[in-house]
Amino acid sequence: MVKDQYKETLSAVIFNMKTLDDRRTDTDAVKIGRGTYQTIPVAGNNGERLVIRNYRHGGLFGKLSGGVFYNKKRPVHEVAVNEIAFKNNVPSAEVVAIIKRRFCGLFYKADFVTREITDAVDLVQLITESSLIFIQRFKRPIIRALAKLVRNMHDAGIFHADLHLKNILVKHDADGEFHSYIIDLDKSVVAETLNINQRIKNLRRLDRSIEKLRWVSSKTNTSLYQKMSVISQVDKIRFFRLYMLCGNALDKDWKRYILKRHSRHVAHKLWWHILRYFHAIP
Repeated sequence: MVKDQYKETLSAVIFNMKTLDDRRTDTDAVKIGRGTYQTIPVAGNNGERLVIRNYRHGGLFGKLSGGVFYNKKRPVHEVAVNEIAFKNNVPSAEVVAIIKRRFCGLFYKADFVTREITDAVDLVQLITESSLIFIQRFKRPIIRALAKLVRNMHDAGIFHADLHLKNILVKHDADGEFHSYIIDLDKSVVAETLNINQRIKNLRRLDRSIEKLRWVSSKTNTSLYQKMSVISQVDKIRFFRLYMLCGNALDKDWKRYILKRHSRHVAHKLWWHILRYFHAIP
């Protein structure tokens, strides 16, 4: 599957595929979400670039199997979810192609190609590379942009399968406005409506990502930990309030859900300790 206007650009990629390891050594690469991906310029379109993301399994299984898949519908499903996001004005990266290659008969490897969102970075990169003063000054408008994005996604019936800081991009434009984008909708679920429990479950996944970055930085990176300390419990409540009351309020009595939203992530912190002991995380 390739959109017509990008066939010329992607023809060289399709007929001269590189391995993922080769791509990661390229100079034209961009760090988005879970990894670093090759980017290529669009033929005849000055400045526009495409991002090529190699499909890979996550976790321990991903380290064993790499990017080999059996379920051929998985990339197509992600395209369908992206289309639903687009139709419901949920900002995301535009999908322009799926490149699939057979592997040992029944299996395949695939690449997911999207338009690059110029000057956008994921939230981990934003926090890591920004100054402490920047975080202190702009955390509120960033929180507003994030609350609106996640609320719009949920209102569209999309339950993100892996809602964490690396799967949200933020762009600071020339007018000083912050714009946010959701990416990596792989394995996400679409329903006619999401109830409050489903929404809160997804929000708790995002909160866990924040706390993991805070926990890791407390062990390894003093500068990053200082910036994470700026993100307070009050900021989390502010985000939740904006999420609940954005547009048509889900429930004006939003405070009654605060305890349900809150989690200390005790089991996950224990798991992080185990992973760190075996050097699986920094």
